[in-house]
Amino acid sequence: MTQDYIAFSEIVFEISVLCNKKATGTLFITTRDNRSAQIMLDKGEIVYLFFSSKRGQEALELMSTIRDARYRFQEGGAVSRRMQLPTTWTILQALNNELGQVAAPAREPAEAKALVGKGLSAEQKSVLETCLVDCIGPMAAIICEDHFNYVGDLQAAIEALSGEIPSPAQVKKFREMVTERLG
Repeated sequence: MTQDYIAFSEIVFEISVLCNKKATGTLFITTRDNRSAQIMLDKGEIVYLFFSSKRGQEALELMSTIRDARYRFQEGGAVSRRMQLPTTWTILQALNNELGQVAAPAREPAEAKALVGKGLSAEQKSVLETCLVDCIGPMAAIICEDHFNYVGDLQAAIEALSGEIPSPAQVKKFREMVTERLG
């Protein structure tokens, strides 16, 4: 990941944005001391928590020790792991209160779109990453994150990501999938 470490309170804020957008997927978090966390969302509801080999309420309680971290959200997919948890609002409140923060306000949709990045829309990034995962596996998420910081448009992204695929047949498959999904 090339993303710099940021305050955990900022990550909690981004989680609240994802919840407000009714997102489905998994948020992967890596702390500076190399511990990992996962938060799974299903239509904006937090349905699974994992941190430092603990799950559920225990993981939630330990998350208060996170000071700064890096994160990546992998959108989509069926959420197969579910557990009994407090409500999403309660979880966000707990994370904010542990950090001495006030509850993160919801961002307006236009403001949330501004977070997406430079020349690519969130949909384009999601499709590119999904297609690359199909061609090279889970490393695609990290590769996409690196390239999305530097590409200016969709065509440049396709070219850059194609250069990361070792097999010509897989490059062809990647390009066809992207064209099919993004027109």
